[in-house]
Amino acid sequence: MKRQSLAHRPKQQVIDELHQEGVVAVVRANEAETVLDTVSALIAGGLRTIEITLTTPGAIELIQELAGRYSREEILLGAGTVLESDEAEAAITAGAEFLISPSIEIDVINVCRKQGIAAIPGAYTPTEIRTAVKAGADIVKVFPASIGGATYLRDLAGPLPNVPLLPSGSVSFETVGDFFSAGAFAVAVGSLLVDKKLMREGNFDAISERTKQFMTHVASVRRK
Repeated sequence: MKRQSLAHRPKQQVIDELHQEGVVAVVRANEAETVLDTVSALIAGGLRTIEITLTTPGAIELIQELAGRYSREEILLGAGTVLESDEAEAAITAGAEFLISPSIEIDVINVCRKQGIAAIPGAYTPTEIRTAVKAGADIVKVFPASIGGATYLRDLAGPLPNVPLLPSGSVSFETVGDFFSAGAFAVAVGSLLVDKKLMREGNFDAISERTKQFMTHVASVRRK
């Protein structure tokens, strides 16, 4: 469905939808050509919250293309690995409705605050997380969550119960239930779903099927 670019949704609506969807697909690719088909496969599998990392060649153009291709009901689109204010400005102009960084980038957070966009910086320790919140983070990406896993996330959520935490790293079929039980606001998933081998082979049906299975599993564990 082709559409013209629309104004961004209110930030709180984006945050609420991120929580409701529960899973952010991290799309990181070496070639731009496969990204559009990969996103189509993810959406077909029932996952609509998509992060296009700026390490992907032509990422800004891809965000703009996706923002024009899908309706708001079909996609919630963000940019990842945003490290500089000019990157933040370009991604927002292209249609990104949330920005994710692997670290606390004050300039990026400031751009988000100015433009009413959800800011999701990366942090790991309690001190870093508090620093991110004080700087204006709406959600904090706990990265790398592969260190400490769900046990560490639970330890963080105890003294920081009001901070929405988005673990990124080591999220799998086996661990995702534990992350949500530990207090995850949502989870970020990369290679589990955005499988580079399947992308190279053009096996987008397999990506779609794996996504469908994962989202069904997520819905099940979140109901418990």
